[in-house]
Amino acid sequence: MRIRIGSIATIIFLTFTSIALLFPIFWTISTSLKTRAETFQLPPVYLGFTPTLRNYEALFSDAAFLRVLINTIVVTVGSTLLAITVGALAAYGLARARSFPGRRPLEVSLILLRAMPGVVLVVPLYDLLANAGLLGKMPTLIVLYALVNLPFTIWIMTPYFQGIPAELEEAAVVDGASSRTVFLKIVLPVALPGIAATALFVGLLAWNEFLIPVVLGNESTKTLPVLISGFISARDLDWGPMAAASSLAIIPIAIVTIVMQRRLVSGLSQGAVKG
Repeated sequence: MRIRIGSIATIIFLTFTSIALLFPIFWTISTSLKTRAETFQLPPVYLGFTPTLRNYEALFSDAAFLRVLINTIVVTVGSTLLAITVGALAAYGLARARSFPGRRPLEVSLILLRAMPGVVLVVPLYDLLANAGLLGKMPTLIVLYALVNLPFTIWIMTPYFQGIPAELEEAAVVDGASSRTVFLKIVLPVALPGIAATALFVGLLAWNEFLIPVVLGNESTKTLPVLISGFISARDLDWGPMAAASSLAIIPIAIVTIVMQRRLVSGLSQGAVKG
């Protein structure tokens, strides 16, 4: 009886928690499907209205929005690939060089760098990039995104490389494999689920990055977070288009997360090495 009551209480708690967490997303999507009059209607109507795609039509009819969407995809994918490539090499080195002097302080400093407020770095970066003529360029944003997320990438991947038995690499070396072959053909396939999980987190951080593009970018490098903030002005707040743009920013990440979740769980469970 106690177990049954506990199970019911757990289900009720998880149900209300899920509703509370998903309601902002539901509100955003429903607002994007309303007219301007329905948006400001009191009391608010969440279901009893006729959906309209006018807000989405207004966005896609603007060539600037399509450019912003492409910018966001390019910067996210490019910076994630760069951060994962460099981060995997650094994490593997930290995982295997356990007697490296100062290894522990180096690992701690990685998290401290990621926890540092971005505004501390933006001002000197702006001055540096302005003098070098690199402000407002896509390659600059890609490199900056990757550098900002690199400490987190190394920190999260290092334990996963540590979990790979060194005996696998030793056996490959005995068979005549080089260090490059060992890393590319032995370590990376085993570490692929962890790399995929890290790439998902890094991509999410890059997709939602706001401070770097708003300060170090310009109109030609504008991304979705900057575009969404532009619907807020001193006199008005255009809820419909802003909700539509926010929905378009949420949906791709949600789809990728759902698809990757099943594959990652399966990959992580199958990635165990049997002795």
